[in-house]
Amino acid sequence: MSFWAYLRSAWPTFVLAGAAAALCAIVLLVSGTNGAVTLLVACLFLLAALAAHCVDFLRKRAFYGDLARCVEDVEHPLWITEMVCEPDDVEGRLAYDALKAVSKAANDDVARYRRQTQEYREYIETWVHEAKSPLAAAHLMLENLMEAVPADETGERLLGKTEALGEELDRVEGYIEQALFFARSESLERDYLIRSYNLRDLVGNAVRANARVLLGAHVAPFRVNLEREVFTDEKWMTFILGQLIQNSAKYARSEGAELVFTGRLMDEGMASERIELEVRDNGCGVAEADLPRVFDRGFTGQNGRTGKRATGIGLYLVGRLCDKMGLGVRADSRAGEFFAVTISFPTNRMHYFE
Repeated sequence: MSFWAYLRSAWPTFVLAGAAAALCAIVLLVSGTNGAVTLLVACLFLLAALAAHCVDFLRKRAFYGDLARCVEDVEHPLWITEMVCEPDDVEGRLAYDALKAVSKAANDDVARYRRQTQEYREYIETWVHEAKSPLAAAHLMLENLMEAVPADETGERLLGKTEALGEELDRVEGYIEQALFFARSESLERDYLIRSYNLRDLVGNAVRANARVLLGAHVAPFRVNLEREVFTDEKWMTFILGQLIQNSAKYARSEGAELVFTGRLMDEGMASERIELEVRDNGCGVAEADLPRVFDRGFTGQNGRTGKRATGIGLYLVGRLCDKMGLGVRADSRAGEFFAVTISFPTNRMHYFE
């Protein structure tokens, strides 16, 4: 806070002081006082008022200066009361106490909501683990039932229905796994182990984990130039690739569906050197207007409104987890021809969790 700004804010006081000085001068002149003495008294009166304001400004300058700097520079407004000293003037103390009360109430609310979020996340993780047990039992019972199916026409129809039931169980298991990773994405750094992995192995693990999905959608996977080493976490990367595989299978064409995994080294020898993994399908693609929003939470686009049971969560998790892991991610598409997601693995820098 500058002195001139302070003076401009105190103009009503100066108007009153000037009026009082003029009134005193009139009284002195009427009483027969010398004009020079009258002028001197009026000037002294005004100088005393200015000096009083100067002293008041010096008392308040430190507090309001710190407050102004905190408003501009502090990372979180709730920390303001910890960054400024308590003033000694009445107005400043009132403002400081009000800020302190507001800050305490806001911090208490933030702490309460954080506890609630943590408890909810822990509940989701527990629920997911508990839900996996009956799903595993259902898969086992279904396999036993398929082995007991008679080898006749009735048995073939029953076998087809049990296979369809197995696919639905796989879909439920995928949604449960998605819920688990969604809950854990808030605290990724607690369950993240960076190691060197071969892209071919990562892609192979993801394809094997989603083999039933690919077979059900008649999608043929292809791997191109994947003999490259990247630094990442195997579990999280397998989940990310699994989401891309399931998304491609969901929108695959009825005949000749393909899913191509391609690795390439970009900007070799430069600061921006990176290894890119492109996951491209030849499905229905995405409209150009929808492409910028495919990683938004809950966004399903035009294709998701045509009975594909889209949730808008899969690609959102892909974008969110890649961002958390320090990986670049982008999407490209042409409606009716292809849809591709490219993940970039930096080779020249380490990533620090935000």
